[in-house]
Amino acid sequence: MSQSSQDYLKRDKEYLSPALSRATEIVLGKAEGSFIYDIEGKKYLDLTSGIAVNQLGHSHPEVVEVIAKQAANCIHTSCVVHYPANIDLAEKLASIMPGNLSSTFFANSGAEAIDGAIKLAKLAKPGRTNIVVHRGSFHGRTLGAVSLTTSKNSYRKYFEPLLPGIHVTEYPNIYEIGTAKGREFLVKHLDDIFNNYLDNVVAPETIAAIVIEPILGEGGYIPAPGIDGTYNYLKKLREFCDKHEILLIFDEVQCGMGRTGKWFASEYYGIVPDIQVMAKGLSGGMPLGAFAASKELMHKMPPASHGSTFGGNHVACAAALKLIEIVERDKILDAVNSKSKLVFEFFENKFPNSNTHKPVADGSPRSNEPLRGHGFSAYHNPQLQIRGVGLMIALVFPSNEIATKVKKQSLEKGVLLLGCGIHGNIIRLAPDLTITEKDLLHGLEIIAANI
Repeated sequence: MSQSSQDYLKRDKEYLSPALSRATEIVLGKAEGSFIYDIEGKKYLDLTSGIAVNQLGHSHPEVVEVIAKQAANCIHTSCVVHYPANIDLAEKLASIMPGNLSSTFFANSGAEAIDGAIKLAKLAKPGRTNIVVHRGSFHGRTLGAVSLTTSKNSYRKYFEPLLPGIHVTEYPNIYEIGTAKGREFLVKHLDDIFNNYLDNVVAPETIAAIVIEPILGEGGYIPAPGIDGTYNYLKKLREFCDKHEILLIFDEVQCGMGRTGKWFASEYYGIVPDIQVMAKGLSGGMPLGAFAASKELMHKMPPASHGSTFGGNHVACAAALKLIEIVERDKILDAVNSKSKLVFEFFENKFPNSNTHKPVADGSPRSNEPLRGHGFSAYHNPQLQIRGVGLMIALVFPSNEIATKVKKQSLEKGVLLLGCGIHGNIIRLAPDLTITEKDLLHGLEIIAANI
């Protein structure tokens, strides 16, 4: 006898841990392309893509085919033998990663990859006990990764004390400031805070690594300054790390693998990290994470200093190889940028002066208004503000209540959305990279109608 959504939800409550919350009460029937269908057959346009995972949409037929083929050949061996898909994927990643990043360790998730990156930093910098992270960042939920995470106190509050030696500096959110001069002042002010912290609290020679998301994910889809040709914060970090022999770690779990219209967000800044962390969009929905470094740096991890039973397994690696092949073959990254432009133009037409990448003129009537708070600029549209890169776009609202209302009413009309940000006043748009412009515009119309 078939069961209803309510039947499944009742059993879910009875048998599954409540630790993993769900964004909706939808019970999945199937998923295909840009759409999810519940078990009663209702159709939803998915603008979340499994939290920025399904770069090619749900169940891309070529990815499904290669998964089935690999599973029929071999599903799992762990580290008992070497296997081609694992080696082929590492070589392929070396060809698309920036700079000299050519050696990869595969894990099961972004959090595991972060833990591996921490271990590599500690091995490479013996005696340096400190790591610097940025406020608002999300790096995962293992005890190691959550020690670096500051996007919500709920991720940490039950589990402290965490790893010692973690120091938090400010992430420069220039988008809450409306004028060019104001943004310059903010960056200089944060620069002074950073330098004072180093002078007063943690000496550079004790720091093993500085960790940053080039574009904050859970923290609010905030690009680091420099992506618009302004003060290049990541370049500043690179220079500081080089001066003091500190490793620079980029967490590209959410912003990597084509999400921004380039393989990696760091390419917009012209910066190569020492260690790069990947996951989410890496393998078309299969569980796979990775951290990469130069061969010289990676080989500071001696044999058996790290490991994973399932990490980089046959099936996930085969899926990742096929995903990269499709993205290159079909020129999908070019299409990401055109769709991103469509989103920005759509909201700018509906809500003029909503694009916070464009500062207002100094001395304009609105340039002296006070900050509204919650990362919401006083200088741009009072109803909605937008920022982001590629198909990693934030819709910023004046309050959590408005963002929640928009999500709820859009869901009722068949559009799936997710929130983010410290204050819960942001909706993130992270559709699959292959979504049609027609479907994308349909979703945007529904969102706009509910603002």
